[in-house]
Amino acid sequence: MKVLPYLAITTFVAGIGMLVMGYVYRGNSNAPVVAPVTTFNVTPSATDTPLATATGVPSPTATPVPYNGAVSRFKIPKFNVDAAVENIGILANNELDTPHDPHDVGWYGIYSKPGFDGNAVFSAHVDYYGLPPTQMPFHRLKELKAGDTVVVQMDNGLEYTYSVISFQRYAINNDGTTNYPVIKMGELIAAKDRPPGAQWITLITCGNSGPFRYVSGNSGPVEYLTRDVVVAQRIS
Repeated sequence: MKVLPYLAITTFVAGIGMLVMGYVYRGNSNAPVVAPVTTFNVTPSATDTPLATATGVPSPTATPVPYNGAVSRFKIPKFNVDAAVENIGILANNELDTPHDPHDVGWYGIYSKPGFDGNAVFSAHVDYYGLPPTQMPFHRLKELKAGDTVVVQMDNGLEYTYSVISFQRYAINNDGTTNYPVIKMGELIAAKDRPPGAQWITLITCGNSGPFRYVSGNSGPVEYLTRDVVVAQRIS
């Protein structure tokens, strides 16, 4: 059967229970089979050396004063993603904004900036109405594995490279629809398990290969019930 994207967005509701909402259009009432998701967690412990790197990977060079310019581009070399970055924030309705251009990656400048101590948060579309899903920056986010790299480029050409350390699929609520843990955006952003001095980025999109529910009736727009979250740590 033909499945058409309807509207895929990554909307975050303010507060600890912030959710990411996604919609697609499906022409009948048959729900897809949920593909199994492998979750790996190789997050370094608090006793590890900050910005620890794998053997053969050069350690990052300390910068006395981090570059405080704009975030320009976001790259995922494994998938040939090279997308412009929008600095987005909070809407008037107290929800976090989404990229205004569906081809872009959104960076929440209200939180940490890449290159500084902390956890920078990014989101992007997984698919979008009227556009090929493969054009969306985070369409294959769920395929990233431990050790894969992503790159954040600043407006002066400076690049920060991050190595993936964890992937987790979350449920949007605890209604029993899935067995995944419920997403808690406040805890993801605060990243209390981040080792002192480590620079993290958190990437979030809709889990479009997971379960969904119809917004109304047995056809038409549906809401994705899972969210995919990748965490990566700076290595250079």
